[in-house]
Amino acid sequence: MTTLLASSPGSDTTMVLFSGVSILILLFWYLATDKDRVKRNVGSSIVVLIAAFSFFAIISPSNLMQVISGDKEFSDAHNLQGGIEIVGGTAFIIEVQPNIDEGTGEEIQLTPSAMDTAKSILEKRLNDSGTLDARVSVQTNRIEIQIPKIDPAEAAALKKILITTAKLTIHKAHPQSQRLAELVAAGEETVPGYRAYPQDVKNEAGEIIGTRYLLVSRKPALTGKEVAAAWPDRATNTSVNIELTSTGGKQMEDFTRTLKPGIDLIVSILDGKVINAATLQQQVLSSRFQITGLDSLEECIELSKGLSNPMENDIEVIDERTISATLGEATVKQGINAGLAGLALTIMFVLLYYRYSGIVAIVGLSLNMLILFGAMALFNASFTLPGIAGIILTIGVAVDANVLIYERMREELAAGKSVHASIKAAYEKAFSAIFDANITTLLTALILFWQATGSVKGFAVTLTMGILGTMLSALLCTRVMFSWSEDKGILKKIKFLDLVPKKVIDFLGKRKLAFTLSVVMIASGLVALVSKGDSHLGIDFVGGSVTRFEVPTGQSVTQAEAQAIIASVKTEKAASAQIEKTAGGNSFVTLKSGRADSPILIEAIRTQIPGFNDKKAIDPTKPQILDKDGKPVILYEVPASTSAVSPTLGGEFLKNAIWALSLGIFCVLIYITLRFEFSFALGAFLALVHDILIVLGVLIVTGQELSLIHVGAFLTIAGYSINDTIVVFDRLREDLKTKRGDVRDVMNSAINTTLSRTIITSVTTFVSVAVLYFYGGASLKAFSYTIMIGVVVGTYSSIFIASPIVYIFSKVRGINLRREVLDAELESEINPQNV
Repeated sequence: MTTLLASSPGSDTTMVLFSGVSILILLFWYLATDKDRVKRNVGSSIVVLIAAFSFFAIISPSNLMQVISGDKEFSDAHNLQGGIEIVGGTAFIIEVQPNIDEGTGEEIQLTPSAMDTAKSILEKRLNDSGTLDARVSVQTNRIEIQIPKIDPAEAAALKKILITTAKLTIHKAHPQSQRLAELVAAGEETVPGYRAYPQDVKNEAGEIIGTRYLLVSRKPALTGKEVAAAWPDRATNTSVNIELTSTGGKQMEDFTRTLKPGIDLIVSILDGKVINAATLQQQVLSSRFQITGLDSLEECIELSKGLSNPMENDIEVIDERTISATLGEATVKQGINAGLAGLALTIMFVLLYYRYSGIVAIVGLSLNMLILFGAMALFNASFTLPGIAGIILTIGVAVDANVLIYERMREELAAGKSVHASIKAAYEKAFSAIFDANITTLLTALILFWQATGSVKGFAVTLTMGILGTMLSALLCTRVMFSWSEDKGILKKIKFLDLVPKKVIDFLGKRKLAFTLSVVMIASGLVALVSKGDSHLGIDFVGGSVTRFEVPTGQSVTQAEAQAIIASVKTEKAASAQIEKTAGGNSFVTLKSGRADSPILIEAIRTQIPGFNDKKAIDPTKPQILDKDGKPVILYEVPASTSAVSPTLGGEFLKNAIWALSLGIFCVLIYITLRFEFSFALGAFLALVHDILIVLGVLIVTGQELSLIHVGAFLTIAGYSINDTIVVFDRLREDLKTKRGDVRDVMNSAINTTLSRTIITSVTTFVSVAVLYFYGGASLKAFSYTIMIGVVVGTYSSIFIASPIVYIFSKVRGINLRREVLDAELESEINPQNV
């Protein structure tokens, strides 16, 4: 489903550009002015523009008019896309062909490494942006690609990208190619060391009118493996620029030194066909050159994608199928209803606790969601499970930002300030905590997008959009609303509930008990991890089997029925079912299970589904299939084909995910060191590692089987942990600069001051996810269960672990933490460019 803001791509781009520039100009104006009335009016304009822009990204004006007139349903008019779990989609079955040894003419056997390489290349071709939820899995010598519901034109375009092998080779042409090529191609002549390759002959309109042959050296001077980058030449739209690796550049130099400028031909062959033959025009070529003679920009883009990710083997699409939603229709509905119920509970709590200010917070949260959904529609991002994890984290961060502001407001009012002064001071003082917490999460998200692949990249896309929306809604939208409320006399008094007791707790004094508890929990988890081996890993990690039953004519099986049968059987690994339909109309039940579980599930399906086994044909208690004369049809056992499937989360996926997350955490540590000093960075890092290890241990001890769902959950926990810790650290830094007394007492005071905010944010997030756990369906239980544990552990670590580590480490280093913070503040004032 494509995003349309206007009637054409050109006007669409113009609209986006104009809106973006307008918002940017207004934002600079808003930040530059000190006049409250001007700031309010400009801020209001920014909010209205962003809201309108986001809304029309979700549904274009023309589609909206059709919905209003009743010509279209909203479900058919909006530009939001569901992932494969939610809406189902299209599956391509691709067969990888073995290469032929040029010397012996024999097939080169496909290895697991070759299949993994092919899988990796196809993933990169399909989903460089992280917005397309494409699932790629290896099955022996075949690769299955599942793509969310797409229209026929998009499916055809993706199919074309998939089947482009892009095996590029550069050769020297035979000096007498023009005379000998046709003879060699016809088999009338043989030239040792040379081969005839076809080339399309086109007229001036670019239409193919015939074929000619060129005789070129069998041994290539250069292969596509040495292509570092390929991109269309936008000046001509008929050429592709090629940049080689350093090795490739050296090979090209050595090759062209042997040629005669103005005489010898350099021939580029792509997938067995000559696409370019040019006379060498200069003495030596190096790492950059062009392939010319293409017909259109689309062809240039297609070739560039292929050359950037070239296949080492020929591939062929042998089947195309429509597949059901991975989660199942019932689970999706349950998940949506549970998510809405959890959000409703959060809204009710915020309204009851903060009263009128709660209404302001809900408007800000609504704008945040509108921005997030609008951005997802604009960039064609799909709603997937990892994406939903990003949305949950976004809601948690957004609620947290409002709670931070309101708790600050409570303090200012308690100090005797007026409503206007309290609002202004609250936003100014809460800004640094909101900024630091969101920037650290944003850093992680951007690095995940840059380095990771697949679903992790999808999580990063959603989270990045959500964080930017949170900053705008919490710091701009709600402030504008308070300004208008004051100006119009709506807001004269601010009242909040106060459910968190003001008792000062000596958290640092309990650090030994907390550390002991954490060490015991981490050690127990690690022991369970080692002792259970691979038994805690699902088929996403260790691979399994795919079994397909063709549904007999006249029979029908729903995904819910198949999933219920799976649930009734005890298996070693969690299994799943999908319903597939081929282009020819045939239906299949597809089971994905552990290798040892496959025979058990086959028997269960044949035993429990009428028509899948001839024993059921004579069972009078079951429905019968009758022929035209009313007699029972004898049904024979439905054959099942089983093939091995590689792990969905392959070694490269996990390596990229871990590397990306580690790099993100490293960048966060640098940021915290610059903003807070190194003691704080160490505390945040160890608290994050602590949270992940404990959650992992709890999952293993409670018998959870780790799968793709847990990847998104762990990323959510990492983001939540960093955000929670930074908020406490920001208050601690502020108190160290403004309060006297022992550092330990100041640290305790900071933790106690932020305690109400910590509890409120944690409770609202936990309740929302708990509703998803209890009412969201079986498939979402593992996802929500993991996040629930992460919220509890993250809250515990931000209070009992992170700050005590800062305190202990500063003591070990023998430094005065207050002096270090004050020196950093002085440095930032003298040299602001260094911060």
